Amino acid sequence: MPTAVDSAEGGVILRIGFQAPPEVQAFVEDESFVKGYFGPFGCAKTSAGVITSWRYGQARPGARGAVIRSTWPALRDTTQKTYFEWLPPGVAGHYEHTKKTLWLQTSAEPIEVLFRAMDDPADIQNVLSLDLAFAHLDEPQGGVGLRRDGTAINEPGLNHDLFLAILARLGRQQGYPGQAWLTGNPPSPSHWIPKFFYYDPGVSHHDPPGNPDPERTLYLGTRETNRANLPKGYYERLERLYGVGTPMAKRFLDGEWIEFATEQPFHTGWVRYVGTPEDPVPNGSDMVVEAGIDPAISKRDTASTTAIVVAGQQRVGINRGRICILHAEEGHWSVYEQCDRLLKLVVAKKIRMVRIEDVAYQRALGEVLERESRQRGITVHVDLVRPDADKLRRANAWSALVEDGTVVFAPGLKNLVDAMLAVPGDQTRWNLVDAAGICVRGFPLMQGESERIPGLETSKPTLATGYATRPKSAEHNKPRPAPAGFTKITKVPALKRAMGYAVRPAPKVPAGAGKYS
Repeated sequence: MPTAVDSAEGGVILRIGFQAPPEVQAFVEDESFVKGYFGPFGCAKTSAGVITSWRYGQARPGARGAVIRSTWPALRDTTQKTYFEWLPPGVAGHYEHTKKTLWLQTSAEPIEVLFRAMDDPADIQNVLSLDLAFAHLDEPQGGVGLRRDGTAINEPGLNHDLFLAILARLGRQQGYPGQAWLTGNPPSPSHWIPKFFYYDPGVSHHDPPGNPDPERTLYLGTRETNRANLPKGYYERLERLYGVGTPMAKRFLDGEWIEFATEQPFHTGWVRYVGTPEDPVPNGSDMVVEAGIDPAISKRDTASTTAIVVAGQQRVGINRGRICILHAEEGHWSVYEQCDRLLKLVVAKKIRMVRIEDVAYQRALGEVLERESRQRGITVHVDLVRPDADKLRRANAWSALVEDGTVVFAPGLKNLVDAMLAVPGDQTRWNLVDAAGICVRGFPLMQGESERIPGLETSKPTLATGYATRPKSAEHNKPRPAPAGFTKITKVPALKRAMGYAVRPAPKVPAGAGKYS
C-alpha cells in the first residue's frame, strides 16, 4: 500500500509498495496498443490496471485517460475504490466529484483520469468525443461477479462496437501514444474478448496465449500469481463456499474460461412450490396431464436409471398456461416394468399423452406401451419427440420457464429439484432432468387469461343515435310521396308473345287411329 513521506524540499513523496508478480510485471511494462490481463479472484487484476495508469502518467505527464466500466455502481464501489487505495486523493492528487475526474501528480504536469460508466449516455458521449491518450477497461466481459463487499453483481459487459469506438479515441491526444488495457475475470470462450486476442482456451485454461499480433497481447493469472499477498487460506475458504468443480469455482477460483451463463441451467432461487392454502395443488380436472420418460437400457445398478416425470398444464382460470410438475421417480426397471408403472400412472393421474424420444430403443418401448395399453383397455397417446444430443442445451431450453414461474412444483419432489441443481456437475443426475424436459417442452406456451378493466371499454354497448332502429308507426307505414317530375307507374302492361312461341292447340286424332287390330 502507498505511504507518504516528506521530502527534503518540503514536498511529499508517494511511495507505492506494489510487489508485482512476474505475470503482472510483464503486463504493466507491456507497451502494446491493447493488452489484457484476466484471471481468478485475488490475482491483482484491477491493481495491475491502476499501476499501469500510474506508470503511463509518470512517463508521460499531462496525459488524459479514462477508466471505464459497464455500470456506475460497479465502477464506484470496486474499480474507483481500488484506484483510491493505491492513489489516495489528497496525497497522490486531487479528485473532483462533480466531474468524476482524478488529477494525479507527476514530476511535471498532472495527468487527468476520467471515471466513466457505459450505462450513462452522458458518459458515453463524453468518452466518444474526447481525444484520449489511454483507457483502462475494467471487467469488460460482464456477467455474474462479486463486489468488494461480497454482494453479487450482474453486469451487461462492454459492447464490442463500443469497445472499438473507444479504441478509435486513443492516441488522439497529440504527442501521446494510444494504449488500452483490459482487466477482469475470465470471459466465456464465445465472448468477443478471446476472439479479439486470437485466444482459444482449448482443453486447459492454463494454455499460454500465442499472441500472434504484437499489437494485442494477453496475460493470464492463476491462483498462484498473487497468493503471497493474500490472506492465508484465501482460496481454500472460498472453495468451501463455492464447492470444488462448480461453475463458480471454475471461473472465479480456477480462472477457467467457461460458458458461465449456460453452465448451470437451474438455481435454487428459481424453484417455486404449490400446495399452500393460497396456491393449492391443482386437481386433474383443471389440467391437461402428460408424462415424459427417459428410459435406461439396462437393469444393472451401474447403468443409468429410467426416469418418469408427470406434469399438468392449466388451461382455464387465473393460472392458465402454468405447468405444475406432479410426479417424478426413477429406478432400474425392465421394459415391461416401465410400461406397467406408466400405465398405472396414466390411470391415477389421468395422463392423456406419454412422450418418448424418437430413437431406436425408446421407439421400441413406445410400441410395447401402445400394445399393453390396448390389452388393458387404457387409452393413451404415445408421442415420439425429436432427440437433442446436447444435454445442457436441453436443460436450458426449459430453465427459463422455471425462472419466470411458468413451471412450478408440487410438494415431495425433492429428488427432481436436487437433480436439477446438481447438473451439470454431477453427470449421474441427468435422467430426471431429461425426463422433465421431455415432458415440459411438449406443452404449448399459453398466455394467461385476461379481462377488460371496468371503465376502460373502447365503446358503449348501445348503438349510436344515427344507427338506432326506429320504431314502426302508422306514419311510417304510409307510402312515401314521389319526387317532383317522377311519373309513377301503377301497372305494367303484359307483353305479347311472338307468334313463333305461341302455344299451339294439340292436333285432333281421328277415331280409331293408332289402334292395332
